[in-house]
Amino acid sequence: MPKLKGQEIVKNRADIIKDLNRAVAAELLAAYRYLYLSKYASGMHGREVAERFAKMANDEWGHVGMFMERIIQLGGRPFERVSEAEKVAFGKYLLPPKDETDWKKMLKDSLEGERDAIDFYHKLLQKVHTDDAVTTHLVREALEDEVGDEHALATLLA
Repeated sequence: MPKLKGQEIVKNRADIIKDLNRAVAAELLAAYRYLYLSKYASGMHGREVAERFAKMANDEWGHVGMFMERIIQLGGRPFERVSEAEKVAFGKYLLPPKDETDWKKMLKDSLEGERDAIDFYHKLLQKVHTDDAVTTHLVREALEDEVGDEHALATLLA
Protein backbone atom coordinates (compact mmCIF):
# COMPACT_ATOMS: atom_id res chain seq x y z
CA MET A 1 0.00 0.00 0.00
CA PRO A 2 1.40 3.43 -0.88
CA LYS A 3 2.12 5.90 1.89
CA LEU A 4 -1.04 7.82 2.67
CA LYS A 5 -1.31 11.56 3.36
CA GLY A 6 -2.59 10.74 6.85
CA GLN A 7 0.71 8.92 7.44
CA GLU A 8 2.93 11.53 5.82
CA ILE A 9 1.82 14.30 8.16
CA VAL A 10 2.94 12.32 11.24
CA LYS A 11 6.66 12.93 11.83
CA ASN A 12 7.57 10.22 14.36
CA ARG A 13 5.34 7.43 13.08
CA ALA A 14 7.58 4.54 14.17
CA ASP A 15 7.90 5.93 17.69
CA ILE A 16 4.16 6.61 17.94
CA ILE A 17 3.35 3.12 16.67
CA LYS A 18 5.63 1.66 19.35
CA ASP A 19 3.87 3.71 22.04
CA LEU A 20 0.45 2.75 20.71
CA ASN A 21 1.45 -0.93 20.85
CA ARG A 22 2.46 -0.40 24.48
CA ALA A 23 -0.98 1.09 25.06
CA VAL A 24 -2.74 -1.81 23.29
CA ALA A 25 -0.86 -4.30 25.45
CA ALA A 26 -1.61 -2.48 28.70
CA GLU A 27 -5.27 -1.99 27.82
CA LEU A 28 -5.59 -5.66 26.86
CA LEU A 29 -4.19 -6.71 30.23
CA ALA A 30 -6.41 -4.22 32.06
CA ALA A 31 -9.51 -5.36 30.18
CA TYR A 32 -8.83 -8.99 31.05
CA ARG A 33 -8.05 -8.16 34.68
CA TYR A 34 -11.18 -6.06 35.12
CA LEU A 35 -13.38 -8.67 33.44
CA TYR A 36 -11.86 -11.33 35.68
CA LEU A 37 -12.42 -9.21 38.79
CA SER A 38 -16.01 -8.48 37.74
CA LYS A 39 -16.69 -12.22 37.88
CA TYR A 40 -14.45 -12.93 40.90
CA ALA A 41 -15.32 -10.20 43.42
CA SER A 42 -17.73 -11.26 46.14
CA GLY A 43 -18.62 -10.54 49.73
CA MET A 44 -19.70 -7.28 51.30
CA HIS A 45 -19.69 -4.55 48.61
CA GLY A 46 -18.46 -7.17 46.13
CA ARG A 47 -21.41 -6.74 43.78
CA GLU A 48 -20.97 -2.96 43.58
CA VAL A 49 -17.23 -3.37 42.95
CA ALA A 50 -17.88 -6.11 40.37
CA GLU A 51 -20.28 -3.87 38.45
CA ARG A 52 -17.67 -1.11 38.31
CA PHE A 53 -15.03 -3.54 37.07
CA ALA A 54 -17.41 -4.82 34.36
CA LYS A 55 -17.91 -1.28 33.06
CA MET A 56 -14.18 -0.61 33.15
CA ALA A 57 -13.46 -3.86 31.27
CA ASN A 58 -15.74 -2.74 28.43
CA ASP A 59 -14.06 0.66 28.29
CA GLU A 60 -10.59 -0.91 28.17
CA TRP A 61 -11.62 -3.26 25.34
CA GLY A 62 -12.74 -0.17 23.44
CA HIS A 63 -9.31 1.40 23.94
CA VAL A 64 -7.65 -1.76 22.61
CA GLY A 65 -9.67 -1.52 19.40
CA MET A 66 -9.18 2.19 18.80
CA PHE A 67 -5.42 2.03 19.37
CA MET A 68 -5.05 -1.02 17.11
CA GLU A 69 -6.98 0.79 14.39
CA ARG A 70 -4.74 3.84 14.73
CA ILE A 71 -1.59 1.70 14.49
CA ILE A 72 -2.86 0.29 11.20
CA GLN A 73 -3.83 3.76 9.92
CA LEU A 74 -0.25 4.86 10.59
CA GLY A 75 1.05 1.96 8.50
CA GLY A 76 2.12 -0.12 11.47
CA ARG A 77 1.20 -3.50 12.75
CA PRO A 78 -0.18 -4.31 16.20
CA PHE A 79 1.75 -6.95 18.12
CA GLU A 80 0.45 -10.37 17.15
CA ARG A 81 0.88 -12.65 20.12
CA VAL A 82 -1.20 -12.09 23.21
CA SER A 83 1.66 -13.69 25.12
CA GLU A 84 3.74 -10.58 24.28
CA ALA A 85 1.36 -8.24 26.12
CA GLU A 86 3.15 -8.30 29.48
CA LYS A 87 6.50 -7.58 27.81
CA VAL A 88 5.14 -4.76 25.63
CA ALA A 89 2.76 -3.04 28.08
CA PHE A 90 3.65 0.25 29.75
CA GLY A 91 2.59 -1.09 33.16
CA LYS A 92 2.77 -4.35 35.03
CA TYR A 93 -0.04 -6.86 35.31
CA LEU A 94 -1.26 -7.18 38.88
CA LEU A 95 -2.66 -10.56 39.82
CA PRO A 96 -6.01 -10.62 41.57
CA PRO A 97 -5.83 -11.21 45.34
CA LYS A 98 -6.23 -14.79 46.54
CA ASP A 99 -9.28 -13.80 48.59
CA GLU A 100 -12.29 -13.01 46.37
CA THR A 101 -13.81 -10.93 49.18
CA ASP A 102 -10.76 -8.61 49.40
CA TRP A 103 -12.36 -5.94 47.25
CA LYS A 104 -10.26 -3.22 48.93
CA LYS A 105 -7.07 -4.83 47.58
CA MET A 106 -8.70 -5.17 44.17
CA LEU A 107 -9.50 -1.46 44.20
CA LYS A 108 -6.09 -0.38 45.51
CA ASP A 109 -4.25 -2.45 42.90
CA SER A 110 -6.56 -1.14 40.21
CA LEU A 111 -5.89 2.44 41.32
CA GLU A 112 -2.19 1.76 40.82
CA GLY A 113 -2.89 0.58 37.28
CA GLU A 114 -5.06 3.58 36.49
CA ARG A 115 -2.38 5.94 37.77
CA ASP A 116 0.22 4.22 35.56
CA ALA A 117 -2.14 4.73 32.61
CA ILE A 118 -2.69 8.39 33.49
CA ASP A 119 1.08 8.97 33.61
CA PHE A 120 1.66 7.14 30.32
CA TYR A 121 -1.15 8.88 28.43
CA HIS A 122 -0.21 12.27 29.81
CA LYS A 123 3.36 11.84 28.53
CA LEU A 124 2.15 10.44 25.20
CA LEU A 125 -0.24 13.36 24.81
CA GLN A 126 2.64 15.80 25.29
CA LYS A 127 4.65 13.87 22.69
CA VAL A 128 2.01 13.78 19.94
CA HIS A 129 -0.01 16.95 20.44
CA THR A 130 1.87 19.10 17.90
CA ASP A 131 2.36 16.53 15.13
CA ASP A 132 -0.55 14.11 15.15
CA ALA A 133 -4.04 15.48 15.75
CA VAL A 134 -5.75 12.11 15.32
CA THR A 135 -3.61 10.28 17.86
CA THR A 136 -3.89 13.30 20.15
CA HIS A 137 -7.67 12.97 20.08
CA LEU A 138 -7.57 9.23 20.84
CA VAL A 139 -5.02 9.59 23.64
CA ARG A 140 -6.96 12.48 25.18
CA GLU A 141 -10.10 10.35 25.13
CA ALA A 142 -8.29 7.45 26.81
CA LEU A 143 -6.75 9.80 29.38
CA GLU A 144 -10.18 11.21 30.23
CA ASP A 145 -11.50 7.67 30.74
CA GLU A 146 -8.56 6.71 32.98
CA VAL A 147 -8.96 9.85 35.10
CA GLY A 148 -12.66 9.03 35.48
CA ASP A 149 -11.84 5.45 36.44
CA GLU A 150 -9.29 6.62 39.01
CA HIS A 151 -11.91 8.87 40.58
CA ALA A 152 -14.56 6.13 40.61
CA LEU A 153 -12.18 3.61 42.22
CA ALA A 154 -11.04 6.12 44.83
CA THR A 155 -14.68 6.92 45.62
CA LEU A 156 -15.44 3.23 46.17
CA LEU A 157 -12.51 3.05 48.59
CA ALA A 158 -13.57 6.13 50.55
